[in-house]
Amino acid sequence: MSIKTKEVRRFALFISAITAISMVLTGCSAPSDQVLNQQPKTSQFVMDSFQDGQFLDPFEEGKPDMGSTLEAIANLSLLGYSTSDLQKQIDWVKVNTTLLSSAGLKANYVYTAYVSGFANDASVVAQLQIMKDYIAEDGTVKDTNNFAYSYVLLALIAGEQNELANKVALKLISNAEVNGGYKYTKGDTESFESADVTAFALMSIQASLGLSSAEDDAAKQFSIDKSKEWLLNNLVTGDHFEAYENVDLGGTSYATMALIASGQDATKLVAWLAARINKEDGGIPSPFSANASDVFTTVQALLPLSSVTLVDAMNKINSERVDAN
Repeated sequence: MSIKTKEVRRFALFISAITAISMVLTGCSAPSDQVLNQQPKTSQFVMDSFQDGQFLDPFEEGKPDMGSTLEAIANLSLLGYSTSDLQKQIDWVKVNTTLLSSAGLKANYVYTAYVSGFANDASVVAQLQIMKDYIAEDGTVKDTNNFAYSYVLLALIAGEQNELANKVALKLISNAEVNGGYKYTKGDTESFESADVTAFALMSIQASLGLSSAEDDAAKQFSIDKSKEWLLNNLVTGDHFEAYENVDLGGTSYATMALIASGQDATKLVAWLAARINKEDGGIPSPFSANASDVFTTVQALLPLSSVTLVDAMNKINSERVDAN
């Protein structure tokens, strides 16, 4: 947790609009020809945070965190950094697949590989197959949580495992609480619904629209609408979320993406996140970092700061697949 498609056309129009905006910015060099990044200093903060240019260690110095490293690679790729820009990081995760110790991490690896341009590597094919072994016939992902369900769903869609992806999507729908929110684990009486898990589930389910029957899509859309309603009902002052008596930066970041992906105006949330940026180094402090920029929080905010979503990521993968064929 935080403490711890639409159509391909929509993404093409999105690229054109953001590119036009980015071209008028001054003093900001793009990492590649694809200019999407509205906060290049923030992205550079993340790039500079990789230890030896290879991995992130947001929780303990010198101890790699595979989840954050993968998320950063994927997010930077979506913001215009090329495979060659991120080659050292990509090489590191490919060599350290033994750290992919759960279905969620394996799914994150597969999703990141498709987003970042190394999906043809043998390790990706292998991790996708191992990840599938965690999934029961009815779409249940064994020994996991709703964050992992969402990553598994995204990885299956990216890998064109559509029938299985649809089963996982329908199972994820059933994991929602009655009010449309999601807990880290369904029915956990010791926790509450949270913005980050709810948002992640919403986006992954939305990315699965069109994989099966109209009846299944209707069930998915109902779930998306319920989760969107939960997010809107739990906004604080219309621009952010809170958890455990603190601002919830991760929840706000993921929810911003989910609301944009579901057609909601999230201008106020994007502005709220942008206002948190440390002008000195471009990072974003967390409530627990003593006003210092926090790499974990900053990685989570990279995409929503440029109004990019995980649904856009999946549309990008689909668009590139169409172009390749």
